[in-house]
Amino acid sequence: MQTDGFIFLLRHGQIAGSGTRRFIGISDVDLNDTGISQAEYWLHAFSPLKIDTIYTSCLSRCRDTARRIAGNRKIISHPALNEINLGQWEGRSFDEIKRLNPDGFKQRGEHLDTFRPPDGESFHDVQCRAVPFLTRCLEKPGTPLFVTHAGVIRVILCHISGLALKNLFQFNVSYGQLFVIQT
Repeated sequence: MQTDGFIFLLRHGQIAGSGTRRFIGISDVDLNDTGISQAEYWLHAFSPLKIDTIYTSCLSRCRDTARRIAGNRKIISHPALNEINLGQWEGRSFDEIKRLNPDGFKQRGEHLDTFRPPDGESFHDVQCRAVPFLTRCLEKPGTPLFVTHAGVIRVILCHISGLALKNLFQFNVSYGQLFVIQT
């Protein structure tokens, strides 16, 4: 099946500990059984599609999802597709950050696009690395699939739709969810 003129953005499958409200950015967390099943579903769904290359984050949850989908397709891991680096907030629960750094937690809510946790990055920083990489990949011949993270997908969708980055959580991005965008 022909796929020219489309962008495929897939969020990795569900991860271990997914029910806990915590900051998971660049923490390297594995897929859980549901996440593995989600990736295996996409293997069958993508099999008739003409996808030439799978670009993925360097984190194992994305690489594992991509590997389960790939078949004979080439996989390229690139840090531009990594999730947001949450610095000192990595792996900590929302409640813990609210308690330890209430001002920072409040600032994040008020300035979601530009706020950087200590030693971390902002969603604007993510957009500045992810969008140029996506653009370069789309200039190459063939149809790519991008297996990445909710934050990366949201900043790309904001860019494509012209939505201000501070509104990125208007996009619901579930584990194993595919976004197909016509170019």
